[in-house]
Amino acid sequence: MTKLINQTRRKVRRMMLVLPLAVCFIASPVFAQDESSSTSSDGSSESGSSFSLPLEYGPKIGLTSSGFYQGFMTGREHTGSVTGVAIGGFATYSLLDFLDVSAELLYMQQGGTRVELKESIVDESSSNIAITGNVKLHNIEFPVLLRASLPNPVMGIRPQLIVGPSIGFNFAATQSQDITYFIEDGVISDDRTGRAQFSVTDSGSEDVRSEYRSMQYGLNIGLGAEIPTGSSTFLFDVRYRYGLNPINNGFDPNDLLRDATDLRSNSFIFSVGLTL
Repeated sequence: MTKLINQTRRKVRRMMLVLPLAVCFIASPVFAQDESSSTSSDGSSESGSSFSLPLEYGPKIGLTSSGFYQGFMTGREHTGSVTGVAIGGFATYSLLDFLDVSAELLYMQQGGTRVELKESIVDESSSNIAITGNVKLHNIEFPVLLRASLPNPVMGIRPQLIVGPSIGFNFAATQSQDITYFIEDGVISDDRTGRAQFSVTDSGSEDVRSEYRSMQYGLNIGLGAEIPTGSSTFLFDVRYRYGLNPINNGFDPNDLLRDATDLRSNSFIFSVGLTL
């Protein structure tokens, strides 16, 4: 498993290095611009050249829905999804009339929900502890995407197919959780009601940054659309980000529901951008 993970990492890193070079090689002929001519007041013509890049850029904002998975769409038991935000900017370069390449720099929230069971013995009384934790990973994400459009717009709208890798850096991770203690050998007195109960629940949050890896690689695929509005263009994206590498740092042998299975954070991303 470790060998496979290392091979995957090397492939992604090579892809991230080679793709910008390939883009520059393919796009170099586009920089050549046709000469433009203008006629002066005395009837003589002057010829010159103009230079401009087919580059668009602007802000982007969206929502994410992420969960913990073992593979592409194979979920683990006792896991769920969390909702987050994605905000940042993008730059798009036109390679051909129907093909663009874009780079994004986003602050993106990912993560998932997991349930853990533990055993505890306090004052010779055994109990089970159930923890329902919502893990939110705070990442800086850098996707590099190819955008293939239809040759001709449909009612002024250009549908797009989006695909490309991304690399993320995790700088913080928090877990908001509900902790329930189930007492087997006795009861707990509820101070508020004065009644005896067999369980008690408490809520809180903690920093779980050490449980997750810093570098997180992904592969994006989805659909988009460009809608011109005067001098600007709206961009709409719906894409799925598959986590290429496991993001968890090992496992705790005291957790009954956790094992050595690697966790990946896969996300659906819904975003809108505006060219400036």
